[in-house]
Amino acid sequence: MLKGKLTSLVLNFLILAVVFVMAFPIVWIVMNSFKEAADINAYPPVFRFDPTLENYKVLFDIADAEASSYGTLKVEFFKPVINSVIISAGAVLLSLIAGVPAGYALARYNFRAKEDLAFFILGFRFAPVLLVIIPMFQFFQAIGLYDSYFGMIWVYQLITLPMIIWLCRSYVEDIPVEIEEAAAICGAKRPQIMLQVVLPLLRPGLVGAALLVFLLAWHNFALGLILTAEKTPVTVALLKLLNPGISFYPVVSAGLVVSMIVPIALIILGQRHLERGLTFGALK
Repeated sequence: MLKGKLTSLVLNFLILAVVFVMAFPIVWIVMNSFKEAADINAYPPVFRFDPTLENYKVLFDIADAEASSYGTLKVEFFKPVINSVIISAGAVLLSLIAGVPAGYALARYNFRAKEDLAFFILGFRFAPVLLVIIPMFQFFQAIGLYDSYFGMIWVYQLITLPMIIWLCRSYVEDIPVEIEEAAAICGAKRPQIMLQVVLPLLRPGLVGAALLVFLLAWHNFALGLILTAEKTPVTVALLKLLNPGISFYPVVSAGLVVSMIVPIALIILGQRHLERGLTFGALK
């Protein structure tokens, strides 16, 4: 009995320690977003301070130049947030349109070199982005897709499409083929089976997969850095705040907090679907 209580106490302590280590950077960033420059640069670190919203006002270009300690700084951070939403959501939507049929085909049809093709697709997910980013930069400039939403949504398929295809394949394999055979016996054609039988069964998994790849697209940095100038995503906009010689750290912290709002909101709203999406297909 005593040994069991001691084990439980140690495990609870370890869990709390892990939670503290993982949560502290986020808590520290949130605190810094409400500090003034003098407090954020103080040593030792300041934990008690008078909070201010000036960093957020500067971030969204609300504060007047005279009222701001950042002079004539114009950030306009709302635009990169909208850019990231458009690019990430568009990339996920295009990946679902193309990836669900591809995943279904890999799961249900047998053809020559099927596994080789599947692993070739998955290889794009783990290939270094720098491997393709320079050729894509030249190609996008040549055909006029540089710094465009369509171009970014297209190139983001390197991140989102392989994951959607492989997750969808796993989800389809988890559905008994007898269900589709029964629908075919009743006279349903293949498109009807896909739309009326398979997709409703896949919906929980696809919602979770969409959330997962949206987060991957949202946090991508390299593609936006090289392939955009005006339509920069939020990750690149944060880098531009780090100007040498100027203490932008409070504003950068505010920008980090804003950039976390959309992913955290999606995780909270779709937590049930995300858990289902990560476990759907795990057990046969």
